[in-house]
Amino acid sequence: MKKKFFGREWYFEKLLEEEPKDLLWAFRIDKKIYSGKSKYQKIEIYQNLEMGKILLLDGSVELTTAGEFVYHELLVHPAFVYSRKTPQKVLILGGGDGGVLREVLKWPVKEVVLIEIDKKVIEISQKYLPEVSKGAFKDPRVKVIIGDALETVPSLKEKFDVVIFDISDSKGPAKDIWNRQFFKELKKKLNNEGVLAAQTGFFREKYAVEARKTLRELFGNFTLHKAYVESYPFEEHTFSFVSDKVNFEKISLDRVEKLLQKHKIKTCFYSPLIHFSTQQIPQYLKKFIFKYRITPTPFG
Repeated sequence: MKKKFFGREWYFEKLLEEEPKDLLWAFRIDKKIYSGKSKYQKIEIYQNLEMGKILLLDGSVELTTAGEFVYHELLVHPAFVYSRKTPQKVLILGGGDGGVLREVLKWPVKEVVLIEIDKKVIEISQKYLPEVSKGAFKDPRVKVIIGDALETVPSLKEKFDVVIFDISDSKGPAKDIWNRQFFKELKKKLNNEGVLAAQTGFFREKYAVEARKTLRELFGNFTLHKAYVESYPFEEHTFSFVSDKVNFEKISLDRVEKLLQKHKIKTCFYSPLIHFSTQQIPQYLKKFIFKYRITPTPFG
């Protein structure tokens, strides 16, 4: 929704029902770069002095070029570090902007399959947000499948070392994918020692809490990372990692350092120390990892 304040146009993000009702998230529109509709959703890109280019889908902010690297690096690199062997085959769900793909290709993978329901998101992102994918879609190791992951994933015959769930929040074309049955399908597509990485929203969002609970119940091992991503201002964003065979507690600082050095992984946010610091959850937020509560205060 757009409104004018002090003679300038501002964009107010459309929030989910479970997000704060007494707060607003808005940015000043310095320039409109693109606005159009695909078969599935409205796609908009605006320019803002502080946040760079801002991508919105159906009125919700998906990324800002000033801070997307925090989200994409923390969703990808821990999964590779946790893996016992360097992952060779990777499956990405969503990720039409190319940020996750960019980070995955920093590792010596042999094959990456990316499933995106909206072809236009990929096209628009490559045209107007090339700094996000940095040419990743042209890499010969990448296979892009345009289709609904709900239908496509069960039909895949191969298994993967890492699966990355980069699906938008539970709304629009992504609404039906946030369910137990689909996460069970993803588990079937993992190799024996595979790792699943998933963006799991804010601490207090109901759909995100349910997703984290489901992942913990379906897999033998679960761990959580969190970070402030300026695209999502109300709370730190959570990233869940699960596996049946990989014990996340056995990872060491020395292993993280050696892996990043060995593969010459260059990052802006993620580092050996950041890996462990992003696992530290404040006491008042721990109760929201697997339990949804409306009360926003740490004393409620």
